[in-house]
Amino acid sequence: MASSEARVVCIAVDGSEHSERAFDWYRDQIYRDGDRLVVVHSHELHPPALPHAIATEEWKKEVQKHEQYIKDLEEKFKTKCEKMKVSAKIIIKSGHAGDHVCKTAQKEGAAFLVVGSRGMGTIRRTILGSVSDYIIHHAHAPVILVPKVKN
Repeated sequence: MASSEARVVCIAVDGSEHSERAFDWYRDQIYRDGDRLVVVHSHELHPPALPHAIATEEWKKEVQKHEQYIKDLEEKFKTKCEKMKVSAKIIIKSGHAGDHVCKTAQKEGAAFLVVGSRGMGTIRRTILGSVSDYIIHHAHAPVILVPKVKN
């Protein structure tokens, strides 16, 4: 039975080739007319450990560089969505990426989430953690994990 309501699709992006591949896979494989995209990016800029270091020129340059990165990322995915002629909301927020993506997808009523994977091995993933692993275990909707392409 077809629904006349728009399907909400949440795509997690981080500026990497992996998240771009996930976005492109969605566009090429499962996009439907009428879909509404929620493109989510979460970032963390860790301040220096020493409080007086925050006032340095080096830190100010780092903040400016980070702000430009965020603007560029937003513009890149805004352009991709415009080319698709798809209704899209781009949400960028500071914080834990996996948690932010899961909460945003739930709040927006996503039918499913699409995320890219770096293809880390078991040991690296166990030690470092993985945003995609977090999303798979905490999302309230199905998750499509687009794997790293093997050569």
